[in-house]
Amino acid sequence: MLTVSVIVPWRGGDAHRDAAWSWVRARWAEQFPGWQVVTGTPPEGAWCKSAAVAAALPDAQGDVLVVADADVWCDGVLQAVTAIVEGAPWAVPHHQVRRLDETSTRAVLDGTPIGSPQRLVQRAYAGVAGGGMTVLPHATYRRVPLDTRFTGWGQEDEAWALALTCLAGAPWRGTGPLWHLWHPPQPRLTRRWGSDESLTLWDRYWRARNDPGAMRDLLDEQRCEGAEHG
Repeated sequence: MLTVSVIVPWRGGDAHRDAAWSWVRARWAEQFPGWQVVTGTPPEGAWCKSAAVAAALPDAQGDVLVVADADVWCDGVLQAVTAIVEGAPWAVPHHQVRRLDETSTRAVLDGTPIGSPQRLVQRAYAGVAGGGMTVLPHATYRRVPLDTRFTGWGQEDEAWALALTCLAGAPWRGTGPLWHLWHPPQPRLTRRWGSDESLTLWDRYWRARNDPGAMRDLLDEQRCEGAEHG
């Protein structure tokens, strides 16, 4: 029987995000009491999702990892874990992302069932693979990690999905929604793009998406840069 660890990249300090994580953390405990939940916090300074995951990884004992944001929930995560057990290289539990507005989020936090008629801040859209919630074998994450050179918010998830698809294979994908609890948006160029630096790095991943050798070089490059700064 494979074991599961949920890794949540996390940095507190915002009341809305803190409240969302409190609700999500209770949901993990209620729905999957046998799963390990580990939070990871990056060093002080600019947010870095990869550094947050790296901080949690030494404590993550599961054969399967669920890398999940602190403000999302997806009922399809069990099916995604099952897909990994059955041999999928990695999995995206959801299809649509549904971002609740502030009022609906408050109602959920107060006990309204998530998924009941609720208002969204924008029309539901197809979620980006690698973002929100991603399920994969622990060994695969060690081989194909998030890139530490992405800081702030934007493009780190998309680049990771390109690397995983190139080096591990196409993901299994669920059909249900990923619910996102409202909090004030993070600073970025646009909703789509995080920063000029992240866009430039993502473009390198995009160019390497069909070239396993070039993709491995990108991953080795970021590991070397991380070692130099460690």
